[in-house]
Amino acid sequence: MTLLEAPKAAPQVDEAQLLFQEARQRRRRRWLISGTAIGAVVVIVAVTLALTVGRTGGESVRPTPPSSVTPAAANATVSLSFRPVLCYASALTLTSGQSASTGSLPHCSTVSALTAANLAINISTGQATGNPQPDIQFSGYASTPSENAAPGATILLPGEPGQGTTRYVLGPAAVTQSDVASASAGNENGQWTVNIRFTPQGAAKWDTLVQQQFHAVIGVVENGKVISTPITLPAQSSFTSFGGQAQISGSFTQQQAGALARGL
Repeated sequence: MTLLEAPKAAPQVDEAQLLFQEARQRRRRRWLISGTAIGAVVVIVAVTLALTVGRTGGESVRPTPPSSVTPAAANATVSLSFRPVLCYASALTLTSGQSASTGSLPHCSTVSALTAANLAINISTGQATGNPQPDIQFSGYASTPSENAAPGATILLPGEPGQGTTRYVLGPAAVTQSDVASASAGNENGQWTVNIRFTPQGAAKWDTLVQQQFHAVIGVVENGKVISTPITLPAQSSFTSFGGQAQISGSFTQQQAGALARGL
């Protein structure tokens, strides 16, 4: 007879071991579930913190941009020049239908010219005894636009608002803001001034202008308007060097003097 392999008997199962294995599997399942839940919470918290820091930290770390400053308080660009004042000019006066002349300016008349001879300075008082009047031949001429006020041109300009209707005929600029090394506002006897120190080249130009205009008038032109018209060294009988310095005086407020000094 053919012998067949007899079937193996089923192994005996230890109930205590079986219970232990089931308990261990249940613990593993609980740890797996708990670990998954904890991992999910950690991820959520981490993402939330990242988003929160990104929102709040970004705003606090970036510096606040500076607020805008008005040109008067900042270093606003100033066009400054020092020119000889040739004569005073009358206000623009036009008849009905008349247009202002814009061509080349005529020469100042002899009696209106602001020469040392016509001004006749008294050095004891520092005052002019002569009184040249505004030249009426300029009454039909428009003031020179700022874009046409080239340094080498003879120009016709108004004064600052509030200085009346007199205008000024000025020769070519002898000194400009490029000749200024530094400037500062000051106060002397309750009057605000602008104190200027010239470059070495500017100092030489300034002395040349002052000597040329000794006991005559120099016009200080700022942005197309005449802001000051001092007589040169009226209390002296002869010229002396300014040593590379000058002082602009006029009807300045503290703000105006400061703005002019900063602009230079």
